[in-house]
Amino acid sequence: MDDDLKLLKRLRADAPQPTGERLDALRARSLDRRRAPSRAPSREPSREPSREPSREPRRTRRLWLAPSALVLATAAAAGIVVFNRVDQPPAPRIATTQVTTTPIGEPRVVLLRAASVAERREPGARPRDDQWLYRQAVVRQPGDTERDTQEYWTRHDGGQQATRHNHGPLDLRTVGPDPDDDDLSPKQYAAKLAALPTDPAKLLAHVKGDAHWRTKPVQEAGKEPPDARAFRVLTLYLGQENAVPPELAAAIFRALARIPGVRIDQGVQDAIGRTGLGLAYDPGQRRADGRLVERSYTVLDPETFRYLGRRVENLEDDFIHGSLVAAKGTFYATAELTTGIVDKPGQLP
Repeated sequence: MDDDLKLLKRLRADAPQPTGERLDALRARSLDRRRAPSRAPSREPSREPSREPSREPRRTRRLWLAPSALVLATAAAAGIVVFNRVDQPPAPRIATTQVTTTPIGEPRVVLLRAASVAERREPGARPRDDQWLYRQAVVRQPGDTERDTQEYWTRHDGGQQATRHNHGPLDLRTVGPDPDDDDLSPKQYAAKLAALPTDPAKLLAHVKGDAHWRTKPVQEAGKEPPDARAFRVLTLYLGQENAVPPELAAAIFRALARIPGVRIDQGVQDAIGRTGLGLAYDPGQRRADGRLVERSYTVLDPETFRYLGRRVENLEDDFIHGSLVAAKGTFYATAELTTGIVDKPGQLP
């Protein structure tokens, strides 16, 4: 299980419904292991490269992201705060990286332009069941200067997955049934995307009511505001490795334009320093007392509006059980470098 935390794939939203205690434990463990030598995980989904590859998943599941992102991806990207924050004594500060961003006054105009650009894209290629989806991502943890490179090969039918961390050895695994895993194979995910409505109003209503990918415990699932859930799920669609059909990508942007409170900042950087537009939903990031403790961005190319990565800005010190895990001014970021279709694991597109 420790290995699972070493390679978590991309900000997955499809994590099973975790409890707050479980997320705290996973997050604390992944932070303790941040600088430990990489080991091949038994693999579950790297959820966030969620910010990076090791904070997101847990068991032997299909990875989908970076490890350290599991909790951040589930909590920060989802707009759900599960951390225990209490008054703490002064703690040693770590180096921070300040990036100046500028909010755009009319985010709806930008989103409608993004829709117009997206619907003119060429449809992506469809892999055969025996082919593999390749993905390469970079992750940066709070306060770290080094970047982690993660590579994933996932068979389209979902039966096998291979991972490689920082250009190390290839780890190939067979993915067996897991009753606690609500993840989808790439083939199943492609079918899900194809079935989504392309009318913006219908798409918005669908994602608000879709029971898949709930990030809160069952008893708390109804407490996530519909607009917060819609923003979270729609931006997760934009970051998936499966090619999103052009008409659906356009509908996603038009649906986002209908959500009150969506903001777009210019000058937001991904894990490798590429500057793009950052989509954020501050109402979904606020604690019960109204404080905004972090801002989670989906970073898009400013011209093509394609997905670049994610970035979580820590606006306050983050403590878990008395330990400082992320200092104010630090950030977590991912960057999508390469995706493609190949015939076998280890092969590059």
